[in-house]
Amino acid sequence: MIGGSMRDRVQGFVAQCRAAGLAVTPQRLAIFRHLAAMESHPSAEELHATVRRELPTLSLATVYKTLDTLAGVGAVRPVSRLGARGRWDANVTSHHHLVCTVCGRVTDVVEPRLDAASRPAAKVAARHGFSVAGHAIEIFGTCAACRGGRRGARAYDIVPARRQGEEAGTAPRDGTHQRRRR
Repeated sequence: MIGGSMRDRVQGFVAQCRAAGLAVTPQRLAIFRHLAAMESHPSAEELHATVRRELPTLSLATVYKTLDTLAGVGAVRPVSRLGARGRWDANVTSHHHLVCTVCGRVTDVVEPRLDAASRPAAKVAARHGFSVAGHAIEIFGTCAACRGGRRGARAYDIVPARRQGEEAGTAPRDGTHQRRRR
């Protein structure tokens, strides 16, 4: 688990909520605790199914509202919106993600060279009058398990868009991408 012991993370969460004037309800605590224990970056639906074992009357709407509220105070953060469902992460320390475009798996990556991208990104943002609150890099591709054929494929993959005259397998000159049905 990244970010210290579960006890420390929960204590930090409680302090963060109180500092933001947010009540620490049993629902918020359970949702955070379960999210912090999962390294799979679950969707709200997956988190709901897990937390309902502890709180059977918990609604999916409460999970969505709680995640949005906790993201607003910086206690959790949304991860890739690849596919129909967003994923969530209780690890708000500086790290990045590898996202499999086949199975949707999200893997944490701690890499100082990727952190260094914040300097040029801040310069670009400043040129556009944008104030940067943080950055995270998501690298999209195919995980080892999917490359080996051990996982079910999704109906789409993100591939470089081709223009007339461009060869298959080459990235477009302007970096645009399109979804392609298999």
